[in-house]
Amino acid sequence: MKPGTRTPLIVAAAVAAAVIAGTFIMRGSADRAAVAATEVEAMPAASDAPSRGPAAAAPVTGTGAGGTPADSKGVANHIERREALRAEQQARTRALRQQSEQRFASEQVDPAWAPQKETELNDIATGPAFQTADAQPQSMSVSCRSSMCRLDGQFETSGKAEDWLLMYMSSVGGAMPHSVVSRSVNPDGTTRVEIYGRAR
Repeated sequence: MKPGTRTPLIVAAAVAAAVIAGTFIMRGSADRAAVAATEVEAMPAASDAPSRGPAAAAPVTGTGAGGTPADSKGVANHIERREALRAEQQARTRALRQQSEQRFASEQVDPAWAPQKETELNDIATGPAFQTADAQPQSMSVSCRSSMCRLDGQFETSGKAEDWLLMYMSSVGGAMPHSVVSRSVNPDGTTRVEIYGRAR
């Protein structure tokens, strides 16, 4: 073959090779772009479900204001909110207890109703089930007025007091559905449980 006729063949082969190479490069770029788009769409789902994989458990490495790690700041804020909610709950309970005490003190005794209700509540509070569960009170006094009643129990340990409370509150039912409970530790280490409630 003459040298003059080789040049067009070489040029044609080079052009064909460039077209084929360009096709593969463009196809590979499109595939990589599609994979990247899929990963971006999947990230919010992974962050919404922390238990799906080990990547979700990775610690947060960002920082908050003042250079405080973002995760530490979030934990601190959570603890502060929990303490604030607990303080609010305690304040509400104290207010309810004071209202119940005042209402109980202001009521006159209904002689036709109070003795029967006192017997009913005392039977519930000192039933044989408490003896079986070793959650019996050392002493229990029950007094009722015209709609309000008060239970005052003394317990050997705080554990017995809590066990008694769980059993009592699950068994009192409609006998005294609305009540406020307070606990205190006596100087000798025993526990006092006082309950005010509307029983009528």
